[in-house]
Amino acid sequence: MTYRSRAPRSAVAAIASAAALALASALLTPAAAARLGSTGNPTSTVVLNEAGSTLIYPYLQVLAPQLHRAYTHIYLDPGPGGSGKGISDAIAGLTPLGGSDAYLSPGILAGNPGLLNVPIAISAQAVDYNVPGVGAHLKLTGNILAQIYRGGITRWNDKQIAAINQGVRLPAMRIVPVRRVDSSGDTFIFTSLLTATNKTWAKKVSFGTTVSWPPVRDELSANGNPGMIQVCHSTPGCVAYIGVSVEATALRVGLKEALLQNRAGRYVLPTHANIEAAVAAGAGRTPKDLAQSLIYEPGTNAYPIINFEYLIVKSRQTSFETALAIRTFLTWAISPTGGATAKNLSVVGFAALPQVVLGKVDAAIADISS
Repeated sequence: MTYRSRAPRSAVAAIASAAALALASALLTPAAAARLGSTGNPTSTVVLNEAGSTLIYPYLQVLAPQLHRAYTHIYLDPGPGGSGKGISDAIAGLTPLGGSDAYLSPGILAGNPGLLNVPIAISAQAVDYNVPGVGAHLKLTGNILAQIYRGGITRWNDKQIAAINQGVRLPAMRIVPVRRVDSSGDTFIFTSLLTATNKTWAKKVSFGTTVSWPPVRDELSANGNPGMIQVCHSTPGCVAYIGVSVEATALRVGLKEALLQNRAGRYVLPTHANIEAAVAAGAGRTPKDLAQSLIYEPGTNAYPIINFEYLIVKSRQTSFETALAIRTFLTWAISPTGGATAKNLSVVGFAALPQVVLGKVDAAIADISS
């Protein structure tokens, strides 16, 4: 004989609803849980293509299979190409998501109403070098790097480098600065540091995903973070800026990581603690549109080159299902019980968004509709 519960249907429905709410609340941030109706698994398959930043790309590769396991009708398909491509593809509607290390400029925002900066994590950038006979953790400053990339400092034993590296035997080898050839968020944040620390650079070059690089003897260019590693690895004397998401690869092939001088005058590495110190100093100033530089923040241990990792997205999507999938992915991606776990972030050296920023990110996500 089949046993049937005698509980009223209304009670069963209430229990089911409460269970669903409890499960959803556990998966989302508190602010996101307040708008549960705006997220969920689409009724049909939605592929979220993404193109852009080679710094965020490895992180999205980590998230993609986990997202599909959580929401079986959503597929995330990330691709590299540089932040400039991510921004331009999102503007043109070629992809629903554009990865960028650079926030949208006021001009781009004004010219493209409804385009959103949506950060999903905090990243950083290392400065690496290949100088035979010189070990790890050579000290460098933003001011010295600006002079190297302008051609003012040309040899590794230059007196300015020697002065801050007492006891290190520096060769007279020529310095080979390596820079990105593609439109790059890594270039954006690197040149932001140079702009913050060298008045001549700020006046004559400034910062951006592309800049008018001063011509420098022996300089080389590379495409994407993997290209920066490859070129620097094969070029003795090189210096290169490389995103932390691939820094493990850079170190594995023999590149060395520099200690960078921060605003407090200390020389620091892009460790999790030092990245968090910089976040703590700057995140309280994050504006409503989420367009913010976190370069050269104050603080004893603050690492000087950190940034929000953005997904650029239009607030108005072509279909209800696409808008739902994007809201669901982004909400899941910033949740500490969704994509933003310590394990996922540590794979690429990222940090989670600070609590003070999450409400503003939730508000941006809630604006995405069809």
